[in-house]
Amino acid sequence: MAAAVNRDGKNRRAKSAATPVAGPLSIGALSRATQVPVETLRTWERRYGSPVAVRKPSGHRVYPAAIVDQLRRVALLLSQGHRAGEILGLSIQELDALLSLLEPRGAGARPDPGAGPGEGGTGEHSIRSMLRAAGALDREALVRELRANWVRLGPLRFLQECAAPFLVEVGSAWHEKRCEIRHEHFASACVCGFLREVREPFDHDAAGSRVVAATLPGEAHEGGLLMACLLMAVRGHRVVYLGTDTPAGEIAAAAHDSSIGQVAVSISAAMPRALARRAVTQLRERLPRRVHLWVGGAGAPPAAKGVETFSTLSALDALLATQL
Repeated sequence: MAAAVNRDGKNRRAKSAATPVAGPLSIGALSRATQVPVETLRTWERRYGSPVAVRKPSGHRVYPAAIVDQLRRVALLLSQGHRAGEILGLSIQELDALLSLLEPRGAGARPDPGAGPGEGGTGEHSIRSMLRAAGALDREALVRELRANWVRLGPLRFLQECAAPFLVEVGSAWHEKRCEIRHEHFASACVCGFLREVREPFDHDAAGSRVVAATLPGEAHEGGLLMACLLMAVRGHRVVYLGTDTPAGEIAAAAHDSSIGQVAVSISAAMPRALARRAVTQLRERLPRRVHLWVGGAGAPPAAKGVETFSTLSALDALLATQL
């Protein structure tokens, strides 16, 4: 819902604004009230000291209901390009001052923080907006849309419903000559940069097993690998990122470190299936027997002995859950 802005620039909350939330709240209830993913709330608390939990006499950690309106404003400002570390410590009055600077939308209206981030948007509309930004080589607009979807959807849904379909659409547009190579490269660079940015705080806090992540020789597509790495970091795994086009011998050498438990390889549809099968077999032969080999992506060959494959990010997420 929108809150009208009068001639003095002051916000007049509509009668239909969000209903106040009673407290105290568990982290799950706080997430539902603000539409900020639980993983994001935990990262903010560890990294920036906000939101601050209190302990009930029973020992359970809860959050005061008063924090809901503040976090709704924070989420809205994040969708407009602000950084969490810069705004999480601000008061509601200071957050409202920043919100007042947002460009009005429609007939003198601006977004209502009480409605929660991203309310009313659709995946198709968002991807169209990102395609327009890529066509205009407008990084600010593209990253702003990515950030809004990240806050609104949470990690797994963001990857499934925003990042992955957007990269697929950009690739299709290039193959069908609806865009030029500069647009495809620009869009991919923006998405990959954003995936690295949002993974960083999870990398900082990860304490699980170490996973070597790479693509095989001849594989230059990085988007799928970065999406897998983000999901692994969110689930607490420590990512050792080797990048694209990595010789199998180098991947195997990294995996001989005793702290490495898994190797994750992404293979795009651009790699011939026979070549992918041969490369995976050779890599498996070079890896220590104790190290698990995970292979995913549209070009991943059928499962083989000693190789665990996944065709979707949901399958990878389920696989990660068994490794914690």
